[in-house]
Amino acid sequence: MFKPLAVIGTAVVAIGAGFQIAAGVEQSGSGDQASSALKIPVALQRTWFPPISEYDTGGQPLDDERFDGLLAHLDQALASDETLADFEREAAAHLESFLRRLAVPKVTDEQKERVRSYLAELAERHPDGRSTIEQKVRKLDLYGGSMSSAPPSSSIQWLAMDAFEADAFGSDAEVESHEDADVDRMLAALDGILSLPEVLADIESEGAPAWMYFTLGLRRSQITGEQTERISEYLDGLKERHPEAGEFIDRRRFILESLTPGNVAPNIVGTDTEGVEFALEDYRGRIVVVVFSGQWCSPCREEYPYQRAMLEIYDEEDVVLLGVNSDAKLETAIEAKRTEGLDYRTWWDGHGQPEAAFLAVTDGPIATAWDIKAWPSIFVLDGEGVVRYARTEGRGRLIAVVDDLVAERRRSVR
Repeated sequence: MFKPLAVIGTAVVAIGAGFQIAAGVEQSGSGDQASSALKIPVALQRTWFPPISEYDTGGQPLDDERFDGLLAHLDQALASDETLADFEREAAAHLESFLRRLAVPKVTDEQKERVRSYLAELAERHPDGRSTIEQKVRKLDLYGGSMSSAPPSSSIQWLAMDAFEADAFGSDAEVESHEDADVDRMLAALDGILSLPEVLADIESEGAPAWMYFTLGLRRSQITGEQTERISEYLDGLKERHPEAGEFIDRRRFILESLTPGNVAPNIVGTDTEGVEFALEDYRGRIVVVVFSGQWCSPCREEYPYQRAMLEIYDEEDVVLLGVNSDAKLETAIEAKRTEGLDYRTWWDGHGQPEAAFLAVTDGPIATAWDIKAWPSIFVLDGEGVVRYARTEGRGRLIAVVDDLVAERRRSVR
């Protein structure tokens, strides 16, 4: 389950066709030309609409002049040769950009009806794109004029997932470390997305899907020191180009250097479900499995049998499970530990929500510090506190990783 790109508790849903325009980006500091499999629709490569900020009316109705102008921009974009050459794919991105600008101001019923009529006529002219157009009509009803800020772009989200899917969710086969070519390709894809006009307006929020999937891809296997330096050099260049996002980019660097395999994990200090403070560093010297989870999350609950099995398998080994619980109510976390047989120590990270409206608090201090965007998230640390495994799933693979570390430890003491 993913947090930042959709309502909490729902998985990321990518909507639309795959994107198919190749791009290449020269990586800063690498000296090599890294070709990218990133494929971008023309609708995202150019500036077709005014900035979203121009439609922030402070809660007032959108005036007809700006509404008419926005509709004219859409009409011009949909009539372009590039769009007509592949209408279904290109129109999906144009309509998404259009509706995101209508999401912020108050839109009158008359204006909404004009949009519906326009889209109905569009569907008649382009029956091959009818399903895409009808989907956008439903989105107009869902959030048209009801957002305090523009909703995340599903077009950018799909593009990011398409670019990094194989890296973030690929084969179950374990790879000890990333190939240099893979790191170059991922950096090229990231830079390609961060260079899009819509993303340049706000590299932090608009680029959120790219950052998330790029990070998940890096965490699938160990990053060498040279690769870490290469990515860090890219971040240096990005910070020079976007000084307004300097603090955010420095945060990306921290994640790279602390929470990817091969690096020492940051400490955690918090209170357990009984209100007692403890720290991750208290367990230095042991193999530690850190599980970010919550009873609200069905994929998290699917991990419970494997966690119970680990408690039995490693009962006499120097292995410890530690949980970070994101349930909004402490009582929920305590009851889950009792009824599910989760007999391991757990930080409760749902602080600050005495009467929580949601089932989960996914932006607790620990989850925020560790940049957790997906539940469950599982990390395995060796006795030196070095991250050896960082994934959004565990199951049998997790047990195999811990088995390898236990065997490694036994060999080292012979």
